[in-house]
Amino acid sequence: MEEEKILFYEKQRLRQWWLWLIVILAIVVPAVIQISKMSDSGVPQQQMLYYLLSYIACCIPVLLLICCIKLETKITEKCVYVRLFPLQISFRSYAFSEMSAYFVRKYHPVREYGGWGLKGTFNNRALNISGNQGLQIVFKNEKKLLIGTRRPQEIMEILKSLQSNKK
Repeated sequence: MEEEKILFYEKQRLRQWWLWLIVILAIVVPAVIQISKMSDSGVPQQQMLYYLLSYIACCIPVLLLICCIKLETKITEKCVYVRLFPLQISFRSYAFSEMSAYFVRKYHPVREYGGWGLKGTFNNRALNISGNQGLQIVFKNEKKLLIGTRRPQEIMEILKSLQSNKK
């Protein structure tokens, strides 16, 4: 089987400072409150240390999961491939022949999809990490998929060249 030439590739990771601030506060604040309550009620230091170590051990997998999250998009002459790792281990492929329309657009992540990540309904999904621009795909069965991008101009140029090659 011949491998398709990749015309566009983008990898996005969670790098927003405000997201990391929320995650750190969500971990540190409850730990400080619990240690403070334990200290006030006379719990021995060794027991507080065990609590803290087990709390940290529970938080590490969550932090690793957040660090691993990435949205990958590939565009070839025949398909758009996308995955939101680790929620989707393998790429999902969407053939241009299954699409009735595709274009880059601005969108409102919270208003339209309820935020970032793997969002939406059965008929209108979004895969996004950050930002407010994406590749909107409308399928022939009227389902929709929006794939977030930080490089909308490049995708527009690729799509234009693909459309002109079809003519």
